[in-house]
Amino acid sequence: MKIACIDVGGTTIKSAAVTVENPSDLKSYKLGAFSFVPTEANRGFDRIRENIHSSIAALIKKHGCERIAIATAGTVDWDSGKVTYATDALPGFTGYDFCRDVKETFSLSSTVINDATAAAVAEHYCGNPESRDVVLTLGTGLGSALVKPGILDRNCVEDLHLGHIVLHKDGYICKCGNQGCAEQYVSASALKRDSGQNDISLVFTRKEYAKVKADFFNNMRAVVRFAIENYNPDDVVIGGGVVEIKKLWWNDFTAVCGNCGRTTLRPAVLANKAGVLGAAYSAMCGKFDNQ
Repeated sequence: MKIACIDVGGTTIKSAAVTVENPSDLKSYKLGAFSFVPTEANRGFDRIRENIHSSIAALIKKHGCERIAIATAGTVDWDSGKVTYATDALPGFTGYDFCRDVKETFSLSSTVINDATAAAVAEHYCGNPESRDVVLTLGTGLGSALVKPGILDRNCVEDLHLGHIVLHKDGYICKCGNQGCAEQYVSASALKRDSGQNDISLVFTRKEYAKVKADFFNNMRAVVRFAIENYNPDDVVIGGGVVEIKKLWWNDFTAVCGNCGRTTLRPAVLANKAGVLGAAYSAMCGKFDNQ
């Protein structure tokens, strides 16, 4: 079976066809080449929806996909695939009945889940399905999800919203409307803002950005410790685009982070593949009420 997979972020929409050989074995899922289009969130909901639909249509036409699986930023109801809340990063998405819209447009079985949840599902089932994992995804914002052992349903996964815990009172204004949220300090966007560089690898390799790097590590350590103290995971997995250059910073960060007790801190193994693979795995193996 081939699945049209879409990962909707605040900046880009990633799309790829996934071929499934053994639905219960994530390692058997074959991921085709990614295509990227801008989300164009600044142009409003209709433009974002048009870009999503165009990406799906292109996959179906080229690969003959039989199902659709979507990971998206925003809080998504697991059972219905409806976006219950989204920040201004995706204007007009709050209340969007995403799953129904896609089903009615393409007449194919469709599932929609949160993007951090999708990444967490992929990392969990690609690693140890018996562990209790908190996954952090560092990209435009900071996604987070908890995956527990058991049947893949609404009781197994939880969108944690750690990107919106307040790290700095009276800090930067967040797109959620609050101030000092974690994702304003722990994300690729934060690194670019604070360094003035689009190439974030420079933050970890040039001396002039030592303070930016130190502040980033200290803020990420605070998020990791919050996750450990509140959710008692076996693993905290850090993923997202920033992890693709982990060789430049991972050892330095773990030294700053220190002892995590019984919890293992590890980098994600699937990098930017996690969102689409997690969406595909959930579509094949997840238990939903109305998707």
